[in-house]
Amino acid sequence: MKTDPSAQGIPLFESTVEVINYVGPERRSRGNGLWQLLAAVLDEVDYGLMLVADGGRVLHANHFARQMLEDGHWLEIRAGKLRAPNPKCQTQLLDAISGAQHKDARTMINVALEGKAAVGLSVVPLPIAVAPDVHTQRPVLITLQRSQLVEALSVGAFARAHGLSRREEEVLGCLCAGMKPSAIAQKLQISEGTIRTHVHNLKVKAHCNSMVELVKRVAVLPPIMTALKAGPLAPQ
Repeated sequence: MKTDPSAQGIPLFESTVEVINYVGPERRSRGNGLWQLLAAVLDEVDYGLMLVADGGRVLHANHFARQMLEDGHWLEIRAGKLRAPNPKCQTQLLDAISGAQHKDARTMINVALEGKAAVGLSVVPLPIAVAPDVHTQRPVLITLQRSQLVEALSVGAFARAHGLSRREEEVLGCLCAGMKPSAIAQKLQISEGTIRTHVHNLKVKAHCNSMVELVKRVAVLPPIMTALKAGPLAPQ
């Protein structure tokens, strides 16, 4: 972390991890524990969620958002602010944040690097009462597009709840990733007939009539994030 002498001691951060883990005087005073509680709630959700203030200043990013920002190159945090990969996307991002703050506008935008698929995000206004002492302007919620329909922890929880075997859990995970039985057979190096037997057993154990219904049952499970979190934010 560095300090910008022209910005009256405002810290400048060189990485996503540094800005999220920073606990300075202005963060320690946020809401007598309410801020910590809100951050803990966001960290339990298996979507990438970020709270930002004016100009894209990052207030908090949950586990999934941290992971996406560190692993990808379509968004990043520089000098404590969320940045898009090119000026056009950056303008769209800042306009969406401003619209949420001042006009209660909900916006969905796509951020893309040249030659790569676009990644969607939504920008949602929040009540001022969420964190009135965090900043002079309203915080905004940014939801990042999920990389896959169902997370591995949800598949594992479903498997334990329904007494699935290890192989059945593997097959279920592949189905939730959108793979067809032939592709699953190739990946797991077993026959397609065996895969179809596993699928039949899965439907029986889960009381589902089709593979579509089976995947939907897993997809609508509540988020399970505790085992993946980087750790709770410790009060200072």
